[in-house]
Amino acid sequence: MYDTGGRVSQSPMDGLTPASAADLPPLGELLVDDPFWQYPARGLAREGVWHLRVWALAAASAGYLAVVTETGGIISVTESAGRIRAGLARRYGPCLVLLEHHPAPESGEGTETLDLVRLGADGSPHWSRVWPTPEENPRHAGLELWMAGYGHQIVGRPASWFDWRDGTNR
Repeated sequence: MYDTGGRVSQSPMDGLTPASAADLPPLGELLVDDPFWQYPARGLAREGVWHLRVWALAAASAGYLAVVTETGGIISVTESAGRIRAGLARRYGPCLVLLEHHPAPESGEGTETLDLVRLGADGSPHWSRVWPTPEENPRHAGLELWMAGYGHQIVGRPASWFDWRDGTNR
């Protein structure tokens, strides 16, 4: 789905290494739920509009988990992920986990995805797939457990949705 340059493939699993459940913190209180969050787009004189949700972490150390959901606007989350991550880290601090959420297209083609966004040493964004991950992947069980516990808050589906019974996850 991504390479180091961005979205390139139609297959939801091509080119993305699954994240590790250890990269994903337990969620605490929802602090921000802004369905029309605006952020300046990379190199453009306009802003992108996405759905932003930010949770405090339910962990001993302070931190946050932010989810930016694609809303189908002109500018994609992927195009601005590095700037979004850096901007949110300036606001919430360095202990920020950013997830990029793409709902399933209304056309029925494609799959709903959730990806972890990290910044490299040069500031460029890098993605790891959180969901869906294939059952045969050794990280699947841990990611499925995390999604069963917290995914319903992020993608608005019941915990049973994260049980891959038929392999399509729809």
